[in-house]
This record gives sequence, structure tokens and C-alpha cells, in this order.
Amino acid sequence: ISGLFCAESIALATKVKGTVLYKKKKEKQLKNDLKVGVDLHNSDYIRTGEDGFAKYVYLDDGTQIKVHNNTEVYVHGELSRRSILKQLKVKDGTVKLDIKKQNVDEFTVITPTSVASVKGTSFWLDCNGKGGDKFYGESGIVSITNIASGLKRNLSKNTVANSLPDGSLAVREITPTE
Repeated sequence: ISGLFCAESIALATKVKGTVLYKKKKEKQLKNDLKVGVDLHNSDYIRTGEDGFAKYVYLDDGTQIKVHNNTEVYVHGELSRRSILKQLKVKDGTVKLDIKKQNVDEFTVITPTSVASVKGTSFWLDCNGKGGDKFYGESGIVSITNIASGLKRNLSKNTVANSLPDGSLAVREITPTE
């Protein structure tokens, strides 16, 4: 693993199926070349198509990110004190996050509407671009801040947080249909 850190890889693609477009930070064009075993670096971009799915794992702690169909994300991370300071920018779509307990700092998820800070937990994010976000809690606590209003709420197990561009941020219990 230390050799991978020297190359500044922060994560590794572990599952890819369907249409998955990928672009390294320095490249200008998207390519359909994300394969299992490809190293991911800071500011790499992944976009899944209608039938696309990608899963990647951070190298320092095994944190897993599952990028579902019709989703756009930017993978971010910087090495700091033998750990990776992790950040995920989600432009649109559905992402499942299984975040291991973070040693150095919180894992940050940024959308057009919200910022979520996570120490270690499992949750889903359904980002509707500029239309707002829904966070679904599976375990642990996620601190969510609405960018427009600055309102903060905690997401916990079996709850849903709805963060909207108008500044509202509400948390309620998850329904059986959800």
C-alpha cells in the first residue's frame, strides 16, 4: 500500500458494470475506460449511465462508495498523517456510502444544496442536482448543513433528511416504502 500512496492514488475501483465514464483530473475528455483495479486520484470524475454502476474503496481505511446509475461524482482526497482526508462532490444521482471511522478528520460530502460531515457511518444520498437532496440513514450519525440557510440537522439510523434549495432542512423517520 505504501507504494500506492507514493503515486498519490487515494482509491481503487473495485466494481464496474454498464456505462461508466471516467476522467482523470488532467484529462479533457470523458472515456469509457474505468475498469476494476484502476487507481483513482484527487479530483477524478465518474459519471454512470442508465445501466451504469461503479464501486471504489479508499486505500487507507476501506471506506466504500457505490455510485449508482445516472450519477455524477468527483472523487477527492489528500494524504495527511498516513490517512486520507476524504471528500466526495455529488452533482446529481444516487450514492451509497459506507464510511469507516475516520482517524484524522471527517469525510465530507458536498452537493449543490448540502454539506454532510461524517466520522463513520452508512447512509444513502439521493441528490437531485439543484433540486435538493434526500439522505437516508442506515447507521451512525451524519451532520447535514443546508448551504442556503446554514441550518444543521443530524441524520441517524432509520431517518430521512430532506435538504432543499429554499434553505429548508427537515429530518423525519423513514417510511416502510422508502
